[in-house]
Amino acid sequence: MLIRRSELRLALTAGLMNGFGALAPVAYGFYAPLAVLVVCTGTYGGSIGLGRQRLLGSVAGAVVLVVSFTGLSHLPLPLGLSLALVAMRLLGAALGLEVGYKVGSNIIVMGWLVHDGELGIWVPVRLFWTVAGILVALVSLRLFWPDLAVETNRQRLRRFLADLGAALVGQADRIEAPAAPLPPGAMAADQRLELQMAQGLRRQLVGLREAMPAVADELGNNPTSHATFRLFQLLNGAGSQLVGVVDGLRLLEHTPSDRGPLEGVHGAQAELLRAVAARLEQWNHCLEVPHRHRPAPPSTHLEPPPLWESLERWLHDPELDGFDLILLQRNASRLMLCGQALHSIEQTEHSWRALGEARG
Repeated sequence: MLIRRSELRLALTAGLMNGFGALAPVAYGFYAPLAVLVVCTGTYGGSIGLGRQRLLGSVAGAVVLVVSFTGLSHLPLPLGLSLALVAMRLLGAALGLEVGYKVGSNIIVMGWLVHDGELGIWVPVRLFWTVAGILVALVSLRLFWPDLAVETNRQRLRRFLADLGAALVGQADRIEAPAAPLPPGAMAADQRLELQMAQGLRRQLVGLREAMPAVADELGNNPTSHATFRLFQLLNGAGSQLVGVVDGLRLLEHTPSDRGPLEGVHGAQAELLRAVAARLEQWNHCLEVPHRHRPAPPSTHLEPPPLWESLERWLHDPELDGFDLILLQRNASRLMLCGQALHSIEQTEHSWRALGEARG
């Protein structure tokens, strides 16, 4: 697709504001489309944060400009302007501005050098157009082809759960497959493929975490007490643990000597990983509900597979006494990782149900 909907929405909104600013009887209307271009990016929640930063930075810059120009205009221009910019930087840090202080600094420089003879008109008019541009940008994101952070994050989370389930099934196939010696080239290709899959999962997980501030902005005041925000945090945490399981299983060697009396142990591990992957698919279906509704967890608890339940009898096989210590350690590590995956699912669903009970 050459032009995405978000790009078309941005072009139409900025163009309409530019036309309105040119036809309005108030001067400096070009500041409105500039505000739209800066704010109308990403999702609605992210734009709320950008709009807040730009508005606070504009107000702070206007205040610093008026005060510093009144008190420091008798100083040499480089000294007075430098002191004003330092004051803006300090005020921006006090207000927690990450990008808004740049807007304030721009107002100080423009006001001091270009509009020094009309600050009483230029400052309020610029603030007016900035506020107008921010409001129009937020309205367009909310009503015109909505691009909501909560909905976007839900869809990304569903894709992540699907890829994570596929990675777990891949590890289950690897455990169950006959460990016949492979040519060095084929082995290296499989290792590269598994590494790329693990890296892709970690990138998705980082993206989900980076999207949480935009989700928080979209959910309004006190978002950490909102059930949707807490559910996203909960699923992100479970995803992080399961990605660690996939990475740990990937690094464990699988050789022909692993067979023998450990055949049943391997079958139990593979069956459990497939059960966890199937549970992630159920989570994915639970997240299909529209963003206006809070997803409910699966109605039934996860039952461990029969082979996993009967795992203890395999571990008491007397032939295990003759196994190499490194082999036993490798299989113990694999068992611990599978148990961690099961515990992560159970703990997450328990907390998920608790969210529903607290909401009810």
